[in-house]
Amino acid sequence: MAYSRTKEKSWSARFKAVPGHRKLAFGLVFTVIPVLFFVNLFVFSHLLALGDRYEDRYQMKKLRLETSHGNVEFVRSPNEKVQIEVLQTNSKERRIKVKAVGDTMYVVERYGWSSYFGSRASTQPSRYKLRVYLPSSMTSIHLEAEQVTGQGLSAKTIVLDANAVNVKKVDSDRLRVETKSDTTIESARFVTGTIRSYRHATVRDVVVNQAMTIQTEAGTLSYEPRHATGQVNVATAGKVSSSDRYEEIEPGVYQLSTSNRPVVDLISETGKVELK
Repeated sequence: MAYSRTKEKSWSARFKAVPGHRKLAFGLVFTVIPVLFFVNLFVFSHLLALGDRYEDRYQMKKLRLETSHGNVEFVRSPNEKVQIEVLQTNSKERRIKVKAVGDTMYVVERYGWSSYFGSRASTQPSRYKLRVYLPSSMTSIHLEAEQVTGQGLSAKTIVLDANAVNVKKVDSDRLRVETKSDTTIESARFVTGTIRSYRHATVRDVVVNQAMTIQTEAGTLSYEPRHATGQVNVATAGKVSSSDRYEEIEPGVYQLSTSNRPVVDLISETGKVELK
């Protein structure tokens, strides 16, 4: 008993010996950290359910969206701000978490009561659809989704990883698209680009400034440039059909003009290659 009293007095004496400014500093640290945590959690993070829409207040220029089980439709924003709208979902517990950090907006799918906590995408299978309103131009767009559709995408860097992609227009300095099924781009303009599709890949009305690679494994690869410039290299075990605008200067090498740019590589494992 005497020992415990002595120990209690020693702790009390130690605390009293701590300078007042240090006590204040420790108090601020243990107060500010929880406050920042909850502000970040509930002020800069938003949960969206079916029918909800989020509008960016900070004019973000970078979008990173991870929604492995969802379909994403891109449309033009009416007010030049990013907006996220949940159009369809098959689970009441499914939530879309939107978080703004710096100049980047993160969008991930969450599931259950713990949706507010954590930033990893849910592994629970579900089917839902998001509509994303984009401004006329952004710095970067990174997207992981089940299916991507829409009117168009415009950003300096665009990275799409999906099961299927079908967009009308793409404008970018650097483009990378990877799909497990089909890729269709109706109109495109970029400096460099890489498109890898397991089945079919169709790129129409395309303008490439420097170089592009399109690769398929089992489907048809269709390439239609807007201007008759540059060289097209074809590597395939399937058939190749070309229009009159192409001149085959050697096996697998087709010339649209004497210009050395752009250089386009078309690779198809077993499918057909169409040069239009």
